[in-house]
Amino acid sequence: MLLLTWLAVGAGSLLRLFHWADNRALWRDELYLAASLVRRGFWELATGPLAYEQKAPLGFLWAERLAVELLGKGEMALRLFPLLCGLAALAAFVPVARHFLRPWAAALAVGLLALASPAVYHAVEAKQYSTELLASVLALLLYVRLPARPGARALLGWGLAGALLLWFSYSAVFALAGTGLAAGLGALRRGGWRRSLPYALPAALWLCSFAAVYALFLGRYQDSRWLTVFFEKVYSAYMPLPPSSAEDLTWFLHKVNALIKHPLGQKMRFTGSLSFLFVQFRLMSLLLLGTGLVFMPRKDFQKYLVLVFPILLTLLASGLQLYPFHERFVLFLAPMFLLLIGYGAQVLQEVFPEKLPVKLAVSLLLLAAPVWNAISEIRNTDNFYKKEANREALLYINEQFKAGDVVYVYWNMWHAYEYYKEAYKLKFTAVEGKDLKESSGNQHEYLQNLSPAFNQFQGKKRLWFLYHTHVRNNIGGFVGQPAWYFDKAFVPGLTLEATFSKMGAKQQEQFEEKETVVSLFQLNP
Repeated sequence: MLLLTWLAVGAGSLLRLFHWADNRALWRDELYLAASLVRRGFWELATGPLAYEQKAPLGFLWAERLAVELLGKGEMALRLFPLLCGLAALAAFVPVARHFLRPWAAALAVGLLALASPAVYHAVEAKQYSTELLASVLALLLYVRLPARPGARALLGWGLAGALLLWFSYSAVFALAGTGLAAGLGALRRGGWRRSLPYALPAALWLCSFAAVYALFLGRYQDSRWLTVFFEKVYSAYMPLPPSSAEDLTWFLHKVNALIKHPLGQKMRFTGSLSFLFVQFRLMSLLLLGTGLVFMPRKDFQKYLVLVFPILLTLLASGLQLYPFHERFVLFLAPMFLLLIGYGAQVLQEVFPEKLPVKLAVSLLLLAAPVWNAISEIRNTDNFYKKEANREALLYINEQFKAGDVVYVYWNMWHAYEYYKEAYKLKFTAVEGKDLKESSGNQHEYLQNLSPAFNQFQGKKRLWFLYHTHVRNNIGGFVGQPAWYFDKAFVPGLTLEATFSKMGAKQQEQFEEKETVVSLFQLNP
């Protein structure tokens, strides 16, 4: 079983390396952060607010900037540290899984983490989520390596290591607090207050470290009420607290189903008349998760608390609207959920006679979706999660740009231009189409407010217009406001194209890929 476990680690590592080498263009969220990473030094990243209201731990920012200094400003350099974190998380998860589960169930849990498409994706994304996953696994590993009756030296080492994790991952506070609380309560149950009091040492170190992180970084971020509203309206990312209606209770059902899909990767991407059958694969994950939650506390309450407390603390923070319980933000909880699913698989195997191939059947059902998705995403990388054509569009302009041309970049693609201008040394300097919708009362007034920038087209031969067909909500803007801009009848990109045509410009060609559009106009001499 140990060989199968490491084969799973190897397969997951190869998947991550393949998609890193594929070097797809940075997508929107990556670009928001990359704009600061490629333009600011270590001191600026530590002392000033990031562009586009981005937030990331200092350790992660400095690791990213180090990669830029050593390897340049390209996509692969920015994704190198997340890749290394993703690879390390797989290796570190092996001893963790073998501590909580029997060898075959541990191999299954490692395989699920190794092949889950969301975990693979975030390991090659220039954001901090892969680092958060590693920090969570390391928090569990620190607990696993702690002696049964730790002395002052062991507790000090645990405290210092956890304190360091908080400088690389904000969400590590949930994993550390959960494992620490479980360890302290376990000591209290076994030996009373005298035995549990030493656990205050690591807790104090973690608290001091998090307080420093909050005072120096988290506390200085500007008000992000718009982001809270966005997560609430678009993703329902905050737990109802307290649940007061049947509708509130359905939130938990929806979230469990969403969790199984992302980050646990149990959604099979299959189209066709039989696609509804493949939805049923998720039922096995749900069944085993429920089984683990019910049966694990009966046999090993201590291990159960270690896995459940981080989840409960994250849910509490979600209920207080301090942390969104949604997809990539709960990737760090994937190890806890996978270990509970693995334990449920153990229980199922115990219920049925040994002669039945329970292990094989359960493994095939759980691994079907991850394996199918992995093969699909290798055969056609366009199937990989969240892919945009920002680089392709800008390089298309750059290759065909001539003297006398002007490039107008709409606000919803400006972040892409900022990064690729710096990273790829684009030969053109674009005119910024600023986001003026908040200061405009209607569509007509909006176009009037944009028109002063059009004066820069005068004397030019050709106009390149770059925009995104989908993005309407800007950083700092509230969802759906102003209402006229979010009216489906108003399509900003097409409206501006029509405006340029009314000005006498003649559209000659268009590049369109993955919601990114480049239009070329011939201007009047």
